[in-house]
Amino acid sequence: MKLFPVNPYYRAALVLLLTAAVLVVTAVVTDHRDLTSAALVIAALICLLTGIFLATLSTSDPIDIRYVSLLPVQGCITMSRLCADLGIQGNACIIPAGKDGRAATMQFLPVSVYNGSPLPQDSFVTGPDTAGLLTVPSGYPLLREIQEREHLVVPKDITAFNDFISEVAVDILEIADRATITKEAEIITVRLERFRFISGCRILSAESPRCCITSPCPVSSLFACLIAEGTGRAVQVERCDVNLKNGSITAVYSLLP
Repeated sequence: MKLFPVNPYYRAALVLLLTAAVLVVTAVVTDHRDLTSAALVIAALICLLTGIFLATLSTSDPIDIRYVSLLPVQGCITMSRLCADLGIQGNACIIPAGKDGRAATMQFLPVSVYNGSPLPQDSFVTGPDTAGLLTVPSGYPLLREIQEREHLVVPKDITAFNDFISEVAVDILEIADRATITKEAEIITVRLERFRFISGCRILSAESPRCCITSPCPVSSLFACLIAEGTGRAVQVERCDVNLKNGSITAVYSLLP
């Protein structure tokens, strides 16, 4: 079953065609043969032509989400496999800009657990306190683009994040029908309903649940970056649950000390 079988342009065209049919039936049933009937027929003709125009010039979907959702999949799987081969077993941690004097938000993949100790600038971190791989988060370019084009300001109050996450996911990116965020103690949960890129999530979860934790996709990484920049604290990706029946995903993050 397709989650998004009808293009919004087709829905608009269907409404216009139905409206045209109603107007014509109304004009025939009333049969006044006056200016009112003529106005109904003209309005029906306009609705008919506009509906045909929308239905003809619009494709099945402006972007085929089945293909787009697969774009980041292999990169996430490959990164996860490389980390496993290197013995990196920890969850991805997003380090906000400003921590340790960093100018940009970074992602740290610890060998085991990130203890919050300062990290060097090198990609391969080796030291007595912690070791792992330091990279740019996959969602960081997307974050920068949104900030520049939409003049996005990340709120510093976690209570304002519900509307903020909804604005980013639903209004700006249009990747879900509804987005909610909840916070319990140090755990933050982001839920996206009718997620448009669910096909990619299905392949990642089938490969290994660790893929979403070790190498988060750009969407999951984006939310982690937003939370990290808003709270000013390191954020660890705990898990990402995929519900293929209703097309929703639930990403769980924890705030590190």
